[in-house]
Amino acid sequence: MINKKQKEINYRIQNFSQLPDNALLSAREINQLTGRSRTSIWRDVTRGLLAEPVKIGPQAVKWHVGDVRTYLQGLQ
Repeated sequence: MINKKQKEINYRIQNFSQLPDNALLSAREINQLTGRSRTSIWRDVTRGLLAEPVKIGPQAVKWHVGDVRTYLQGLQ
């Protein structure tokens, strides 16, 4: 059974093209968009392939959709 959080993530992924560039995505959402693991996502940040995330809390970060779109173009 899919929980509420997963339904929200699925909705955002399905409607990714309509999200504004300044919307924020979690590592889990990027994982589902790219199929890359969290470790690979962070490795790509270190390599400069994906922009640094925005810190939204003491242990929480998210990425701007515009940065993720640029990242996705680089993966293709």
